[in-house]
Amino acid sequence: MKGNTILFLIQYRALDQEVLAALKTRYEVLIAPTRREAIAFLESHTVALVLADVPSTRFNLARFGEEARKRDPDLRFFLLLDKGSPLDQVPCVYDHLYYPFSPSQLLRRLARILPAHQGEVIAWCGLRLDVEGCFLLWETQQVALTPKQTELIRAFLCAPDKVLSRAQLMQDVWGTNFLGDTRTLDVHIHWLRKSLERLQAPFVLATERGVGYRLTASADIGDAAISPK
Repeated sequence: MKGNTILFLIQYRALDQEVLAALKTRYEVLIAPTRREAIAFLESHTVALVLADVPSTRFNLARFGEEARKRDPDLRFFLLLDKGSPLDQVPCVYDHLYYPFSPSQLLRRLARILPAHQGEVIAWCGLRLDVEGCFLLWETQQVALTPKQTELIRAFLCAPDKVLSRAQLMQDVWGTNFLGDTRTLDVHIHWLRKSLERLQAPFVLATERGVGYRLTASADIGDAAISPK
């Protein structure tokens, strides 16, 4: 369906699996490393947005954009660019993002363009986050979260078992690069840990000293991937 299908123009060697996993929590993602494959997807699917990794794209994006818009005049393009790259590769670019960026940053920017699923839920290993309702759920239990707590746990669920730096979390959740006072982050981490305890959920927000935090699951849960429910 058009509301949540993204055509991702990117070479496989450049594909970041964390970014791909994050995208798949919200959208159907079609990977097209070549122009021919991209055109084939446009012919067989109703695409809401073209996400183009400009550094790895090996065909003329402007020409492809003209051809794509002949099929769908409302088709929007979102570019991923190296720092300092010009924005004239594709006419009428809807939005763009410069490397480096986090999966959460990309999801937030895309959410401005594409409608979120009604009742969106992000899940990993059975731990579920009701994004709109601001609830964290485990089995039959649930706890209410504040909007900022929801954004924080969402960042961890979009990068499970990965270390997220304090700088990255401050940028993703609070939109700031200032690290002079991170007490707000410390307090929210404390609250999320208490929420997991109240759920009796077998997950831990582990501190990686000098780096940041990581959401980990107990070994008996297994290695389930992020998946929408």
